[in-house]
Amino acid sequence: MIKKTKINEFELIDFSNETKEEMKLLKSFVNYHWELYRNDPQYIPLLDYEYLGFKLISMTGFFEPRNLFFKHAVMRFFMVYENGKIVGRCNAFVNHRHNEHWEDKVGFFGQFECIENEEVAQILLDAATAFLKDQGMDTIRGPQNLPVNDATPGFLTKGFDSRPVMYYHYNKKYYADLVEKLGFSIAKRVRSWEVIPQNPMEEKLERLGQKIIDRYEVKIEEWGERPLTVRKKEMLEIYNAAWNDNYGFVPFTQEEFDQIIDDMLLIMDKKLFIFLYIKDEPAAFFGGVPNVVEKLARIGNFRHLELIRAIKLILGAKKTKGFRLGYLGVKPKFRRLGLDGVMLWKQKQYTRTRYDYCDMGWVLEDNVMTIRIIEMMGSEDSKIYTIYEKKIG
Repeated sequence: MIKKTKINEFELIDFSNETKEEMKLLKSFVNYHWELYRNDPQYIPLLDYEYLGFKLISMTGFFEPRNLFFKHAVMRFFMVYENGKIVGRCNAFVNHRHNEHWEDKVGFFGQFECIENEEVAQILLDAATAFLKDQGMDTIRGPQNLPVNDATPGFLTKGFDSRPVMYYHYNKKYYADLVEKLGFSIAKRVRSWEVIPQNPMEEKLERLGQKIIDRYEVKIEEWGERPLTVRKKEMLEIYNAAWNDNYGFVPFTQEEFDQIIDDMLLIMDKKLFIFLYIKDEPAAFFGGVPNVVEKLARIGNFRHLELIRAIKLILGAKKTKGFRLGYLGVKPKFRRLGLDGVMLWKQKQYTRTRYDYCDMGWVLEDNVMTIRIIEMMGSEDSKIYTIYEKKIG
């Protein structure tokens, strides 16, 4: 159902994704970022297909009702108009699997974009808050874009001139100030770094890695050494166990995880993945994907060229200069054995001959152990994202 509300000189439109009319509104919702960032060269948007879907290449959009996310979530979309022109947008959603996992009542806002106007921001976030309260939530947190667990949460608050990287969104500098004025407080910060693979390999890391391999009889495999179905099952088992207690994490179902891997295969460099086994038990894995954002640059100010951008992305994946280290996990029973150091060492043996840079993140600001390892690799700070929340109960 579509709702329209007049608020001073603005009009708020509140809608879902269930009807053809609402799907048309979603196209306007997605198109808005093209207009807002028209003159900002640092902004490289995802493909519109990733939001709205594209049957020709069997891509399911984040906002399509058939997206697996909506099996356990409910969402509303909001747009604010002034004189017939969109001046702001966001969505709000309840992820029931998140609340079951964390035993809380947190709702989220995401895909937040608006002009530098406090009233517009308030209309959007008041609407999101009202929806979440109606759903029984007592806290609003965000921004959290889709896909959950892949898209970096929070507003970019440091690193506005840093390199664009896939699933690290770019936003206007004034967003954090807007939400703070509306009573939101900082919940958590996440950090990322850029590492040059050609930096000299630490002799200590190499010696330690070999010692760990020998001591625990670690077996190391590459992607193709086991069937895809086995890989998917083992990766999910490790990933859910490793990230179970990590802030904001929501366990994947096998169906969801399979979809992620299938999509990743379109751009994958299989040599970026390493799997470790101890006594034949899957213990850890480590993986990255080419930074295909390099191939997603806008084609002038033209719209309706998404198919060309999609082709460039797929064909250019093997020619990227950098990669994002974004898939990793160590089972809790195998933590503190140094397996993460082994995987860093082994992966670097390949990446130093193929890539010019690596993005490492997102890492919670209080994850001291991981930060120490990253800094040991000769890294440079790249981005900081800040997650906000507000009590609404």
